[in-house]
Amino acid sequence: MSRRKYAAFLDLIKVRLVDRAIPFIWATIIGVLIASRGLPTLTHLFYALLTAFFVVMAVYIYNDVMDYEYDRLNELKRPVATGEVTRVEAAILALSFASIGVVLTIFTNKETLLLVLLFLTLGVLYSTPPIRLKHRYMAKPLVTAIGGFICSLLGGSLIGNFSIQVIYAAFIFFMLLIAGSSLVDLTDIKGDKIGEVKNLTVLYGPRFAIKFAIAVFLSVIAITVIGYPFLGFNVLTPIIVTGGGTAFVWFAYSLLHKWQDPLFCRNTIRKMITINFLFQISFVLGVL
Repeated sequence: MSRRKYAAFLDLIKVRLVDRAIPFIWATIIGVLIASRGLPTLTHLFYALLTAFFVVMAVYIYNDVMDYEYDRLNELKRPVATGEVTRVEAAILALSFASIGVVLTIFTNKETLLLVLLFLTLGVLYSTPPIRLKHRYMAKPLVTAIGGFICSLLGGSLIGNFSIQVIYAAFIFFMLLIAGSSLVDLTDIKGDKIGEVKNLTVLYGPRFAIKFAIAVFLSVIAITVIGYPFLGFNVLTPIIVTGGGTAFVWFAYSLLHKWQDPLFCRNTIRKMITINFLFQISFVLGVL
């Protein structure tokens, strides 16, 4: 492999890791921390990090293989779309990553293996014709959110503890992805329209999608503030969730008048992803 091709592969991994995969991997780590009440073993953290990395990256690289035409229409600087990495090469990399992820779960437990297989199956159905779930009515945000829910549960399964706190954290991540995917789609609206993707942004317009996201963020705050004592969290959880949720609302509101600017949208979404890391820590602090 030439140095240039090697650099292109590294760029493919880096772009998808930073652009999409990190929040899902982080959700798995958070699941481990909640399930172990902040005291996981290094082995559990190691398996969580590696398993989530390989499985999530496999799905997103495969998505690049199947969506390269739409990515080119959206002028996305991804190695498959630009031709630096061929579709065959990327498909082989995705299969390799998926295989490693599955093999790692063999050394854990059957619950983890089933969750990983379910995640990979959804990833394939999401992108592969003729099923191509992302083209079905509202399936794109729903499948993405289910994938996030699975990643959160994956942390609990690695510990062997599906506590109510783990399940609730997974539910909140599900809600955040339902809302967040509508905002992420603002940057892909051109290609999504041509590809006939039936998401909120395409079907009802960007402003509706943004208002929907704001409503979801507010509901997350309300549910957590009301329900935290019944779920076994301490007072730190509602305090941090309220602060983080308010920030989500503020950033989403800023998109109402600037959604036509792809650069502004991408920068705003990056800020929201950063807040998400701190947001999810609230559930770890809440079980200490």
